Amino acid sequence: MDLSEKEYRLLSTFIYEKSGIDLGDSKQQLVKTRLQKRIRKLGLESFKEYYDYVVKQKSGEELTELLDAISTNYTFFFRERDHFDFLSNKGIDQIIQRKQKNGSRTLRVWCAAASTGEEPYTILITLMEKIKNLGGWDFKMLATDISTKVLKKCQVGVYQKKQLKELSPLLREKYFDAIVEDNEKKYMIKEEVKSFISFKKFNLMTSKFPFKGKFDIIFCRNVMIYFDRSTQESLNFKMLKVMEPQGFYFIAHSETLSGPAKSLVKPLGSAYFQKI
Repeated sequence: MDLSEKEYRLLSTFIYEKSGIDLGDSKQQLVKTRLQKRIRKLGLESFKEYYDYVVKQKSGEELTELLDAISTNYTFFFRERDHFDFLSNKGIDQIIQRKQKNGSRTLRVWCAAASTGEEPYTILITLMEKIKNLGGWDFKMLATDISTKVLKKCQVGVYQKKQLKELSPLLREKYFDAIVEDNEKKYMIKEEVKSFISFKKFNLMTSKFPFKGKFDIIFCRNVMIYFDRSTQESLNFKMLKVMEPQGFYFIAHSETLSGPAKSLVKPLGSAYFQKI
């Protein structure tokens, strides 16, 4: 099944308009490879038929399938560990001291691209290790993604051993239950840990974020790589507008902060910042 340049332009433009993901001119083969199986499963005969199908569908379910197909969801616990080391060694202490000074016990955290859950659970484990009485705080953690499919995986919270390779045996035993699934030993995040996180479907391209309060910590990692420069700059600016002053903002090592957002932060290390 061939993907013509015209069909590729139709699909890539549609994807950009709906999600902000910029495929550019170099991803035609990737799109062809990743969508062929889905198109055959639907009983369609061409990429044009598939384009018509996804555009006309009002439920948005196929758009989710499309975005899942072209995105990379593989990750693991404590990826880019220096971010979590910073929180554990300095960042959380600074937040607690600031809260105590202000007489506040509210703590708000947002993982903006939850994927299959490794990142939000890593953030939470880092917090739980540092704040022993986290349940005694007015604590809320939000984990969002545009894909309902990966959010379901987040909520189930089952992982292969290789995804926990950066966890010590102590942390693995403390926060996971060993299970057997498909004749393979796997690890399920404990229910009392899951209960701290609210998982929601959310499109970061929403023109105005609906949040009532502001966040002390925001992770928005491995998202910008899919967007063009203007979309990156707009998203970073919107993210920082919903952060508390002195809050901490994390992007991926491969990403950069540019545009108006730079004036709102001071850099602290590799791809993490503090809001001024």
